[in-house]
Amino acid sequence: MKLHLVFAPPVKKPKQSALPEHVYPPLGILYLAGYLHKFLPELEIQATDGLLLGLEGTYNEIIRHSPDIVFISFITPCAQGAYELARRLKENAPGRIVVMGGPHATAIPAEPFEKSPCDIVVCGEGEKTSLELVQALLSGRPLSEVAGLCWRDNDKVITNQPREFIQDLDEIPFPARDLLASKEYRGWFVTKKNPETIILSSRGCPFDCTFCSNIIWKSSKPWLRLRSPENIADEIEHLQKTFSIREFFDNGDEFNNNIEHATAVCRELIKRDFGVTWKAQLRAHPLPEELVRLMARAGCWYVHLGIESGNQRTLDGTQKNITLEQVENACRLLKKHNIKVFGLFMLYNVWEEDGHLQYENTRDTLNTLAFAKGLVSKGLLSYVSSTIATPYPGSKLYGIAKKHRLFPPGLDQDWEQWLSGSDFMLRLPGVTEKEASGVYFRASLLRAYCFLRSGNWKAKDIPLFAGKALHAIRLKLNSLF
Repeated sequence: MKLHLVFAPPVKKPKQSALPEHVYPPLGILYLAGYLHKFLPELEIQATDGLLLGLEGTYNEIIRHSPDIVFISFITPCAQGAYELARRLKENAPGRIVVMGGPHATAIPAEPFEKSPCDIVVCGEGEKTSLELVQALLSGRPLSEVAGLCWRDNDKVITNQPREFIQDLDEIPFPARDLLASKEYRGWFVTKKNPETIILSSRGCPFDCTFCSNIIWKSSKPWLRLRSPENIADEIEHLQKTFSIREFFDNGDEFNNNIEHATAVCRELIKRDFGVTWKAQLRAHPLPEELVRLMARAGCWYVHLGIESGNQRTLDGTQKNITLEQVENACRLLKKHNIKVFGLFMLYNVWEEDGHLQYENTRDTLNTLAFAKGLVSKGLLSYVSSTIATPYPGSKLYGIAKKHRLFPPGLDQDWEQWLSGSDFMLRLPGVTEKEASGVYFRASLLRAYCFLRSGNWKAKDIPLFAGKALHAIRLKLNSLF
């Protein structure tokens, strides 16, 4: 049997920097490939990153392979592309089985059946479900016995019982990175050593912020699962020996979700002394100095810190569970140990209190920018990024936006607009798109200032940031007229 695993492309080329093409390979489909190959080595498996090839190129590559089953994983902005790809594949070969999965399909599992001729949707974590699905198709076993599936039975959609999480992440093989050309991915724009790539030391997060759309890792319990320090170090060694990787970015939601585990990971890296440098994502609290010291000793030199807002009321309302004081203390501690901090902020946050809509107006959002500038001026932030609050399906924010009718007409169904339309997905009372564009332009200036001042960039980054600058300028012009 021949399988083709696809990370779906959008229908049209997106606006500048809307998608992470050429940054990192899509680990979701590569984890799936590795797992299927472990248990069904006789399968012929291909993988395609649709963000690199676009819709036409992706379709043509699948047709050349002529698979029996196509697995299409997709995120919300690429939903229309996934549905169009499914339609073309079924037209080409009606008997071909098309399976969909990923964050958007898990959040709205009925939609793929409504908007495409797909046969099956995998909900939640995909490895075991997909393996049992393929085994059922090979053996003729009923699909009704496979947990985690929604499937089409003539004109009826059947929803099976939910799939429980894999408890021991160490049993999952490393992603099958050899299925995609590593040279196509430049890595994160801030690096000390090259080549660089991404790993995941954990799955999920124990917190429940309103804006988080990571619905796959909330589809069962526990919400946070951790790989063993030895398994993480084994993957780094594998990457170093097989792909000559010299730096990695741990994109687990928050490295310090479990202090004991994070400390053990650092000690294992120190013991093995790979000579690689690395980056991670952190939350501001808890962050004991002993962990930061060990991170620096183990080679960590840069972190993403989710700050989100300069308003404590917003942090409380969005259930971020940190304080502004903790943010500043974390930045000081990281600076003390020479770890650079990239502060992540969100503009125009939205939440509810006792069922009533709450949100940041322009004054509140400018206060966030002032807080960010203050941290930059104190030397506590090396980089800054500010995004507009976006209500992705699967998040509490999406439900709030629908309840209070904050979406522009049709936006909560026309996913292609999320790439080609306005940056502002929500219409907040008393906030005009003109003034919001002006605020976003100010945030873009701060980001550009930090980027240029850092000196930690290369010629290959210039087109990317030139595009971001042009996009910000267009927004500023829109705010003037």
